[in-house]
Amino acid sequence: MRKLIILFAVIALGVNISCSSMLDVEPENSVTFTNFYKNEQDVATLTRGMHAMLAWSMRSFNVLEYVGVKADASPSGHMPSPDVFMRYHVWNSVGTSWKSFYDVIYECNLLFDNVKEPVCARERMDFYYGQANFVKGVCYFQLARYWGDAVISGHTEDTQSRPKKPMIEVLDTALACAKRAFALLDKHENQVDQTGAKITSKQYGSKGNAATLIAHINAWKAAMGKGLSNEERRACWEEADIYATKVIDTDECGFYELENSAELLVTNTLNTRNGKESIFELELNAKDETLDGQVFTSTRWFVGFPVVPGALPGDVTSNQWKLKIQTVLDMYPGTDERKNAFFYKPELYLNDPDSARACGGYAFEYKYRKGSYSTETTSGQTLVFENFDVNKMIWRLADLILLRAEVRLHLGNMSGAKQDLWQVQQRSKADKYTDGDLQMAIFREREKELIFEDQRYFDVMRNEGYYKTELPKNKVFVPFPFPHEEEEEVYSLLTEQEIADGALFLPIGSGAFYLNPMMIQNAYWFNIK
Repeated sequence: MRKLIILFAVIALGVNISCSSMLDVEPENSVTFTNFYKNEQDVATLTRGMHAMLAWSMRSFNVLEYVGVKADASPSGHMPSPDVFMRYHVWNSVGTSWKSFYDVIYECNLLFDNVKEPVCARERMDFYYGQANFVKGVCYFQLARYWGDAVISGHTEDTQSRPKKPMIEVLDTALACAKRAFALLDKHENQVDQTGAKITSKQYGSKGNAATLIAHINAWKAAMGKGLSNEERRACWEEADIYATKVIDTDECGFYELENSAELLVTNTLNTRNGKESIFELELNAKDETLDGQVFTSTRWFVGFPVVPGALPGDVTSNQWKLKIQTVLDMYPGTDERKNAFFYKPELYLNDPDSARACGGYAFEYKYRKGSYSTETTSGQTLVFENFDVNKMIWRLADLILLRAEVRLHLGNMSGAKQDLWQVQQRSKADKYTDGDLQMAIFREREKELIFEDQRYFDVMRNEGYYKTELPKNKVFVPFPFPHEEEEEVYSLLTEQEIADGALFLPIGSGAFYLNPMMIQNAYWFNIK
């Protein structure tokens, strides 16, 4: 994949000749962006390039997702909270560069800026314009979630420096793109490529994942937008409800359906590409050598027996990342099938004395279990685990149903919120919510259902005040008077002003300041320098 991206970039650079100073004459040997895209094949190639770059930019495990991982044991100093960022100076190099997202946006703008007239049938142009709008909307949404305030780029030949815009404007830009995509795109099951072949990939924009993007943008804006009136927030919650409902309860956006059990979810959606519950997932090719060892899901840190060939139950005790079996059973009590679908025989390894002794009381990840293996080894093993042979799940139906439960709670529709919560619980035969803090119950259900799918940090951010209790303490290695770890409070000590200044967002990486005198650091990070 990397070679393809680089090749496309080289082609793009080779033809990137500004014609602003040229006469309106097209020499036979002159190739510019404005005359490069002459037919559907050219536009299809550009669109594939957009999606290749999108997968590249979103596949890496971001530092904020890192913070949200639920774990009972983790590496010393792994939590990148404000103090740890400064102590280890990682914020200039790890997960804080937004360049890849702007590279993708540039590719989308190539289509908008240079293909203003159809080069193929109108329905095909709607597909390509829809793809570019969907991809661009996803990128701006990611920029808003990771950094808050961000730059809104101009057209492809615009090289002027630009300041950051408030997160609300970034979200509105994402929303405008997502709505155009929704209007232009067909249902996933109706989509075909330029040859007429059915498109199976759910990375490609469709009416369903465009509607889901609209719902997510509105929920984020309502929960996180500074300066919105109560009426404006309610309008966002209402629009989120409307578009989520289009996907969940109608056929307007296509066919999406919950798997019938937790085990079928694991086998038919999470470990099989483009399953019926999937709404949006990144296409990852297990044969892509750049994926070897790449962490694109937190599950990579927990994987071992029985997924890894040759691994033994006792190996889990030496993992840096661990969850206790008791934690798993507390999360999934009673008849909840997810404890045995997402983890390997937790009750056996807790209750059987020999088994319990072997694993030290720690659970075995089993939610992702389809591996990519190498046979080139000198260790005597027949197979060596390289990575998971799965796509990266971004959104699926259960996620959207629980998001709608959260949305309906904010709208005061308690009955609707409970119904959505119960629908997901019922699928896994989990204990049904009866009473208590409904907002926390929805948060906990998302935590259970989406474990290892790495949405938790953003769920914490959307729920006001949850950062004080739901984000981990820092683990600090202390060498004296003897080597040991200590925990220190950081997130719970943040003030309301620090939160408003962006303490929960990423700092802007140093590369963004290069040749841009209008760039300034986010307020929180600027103040603690």
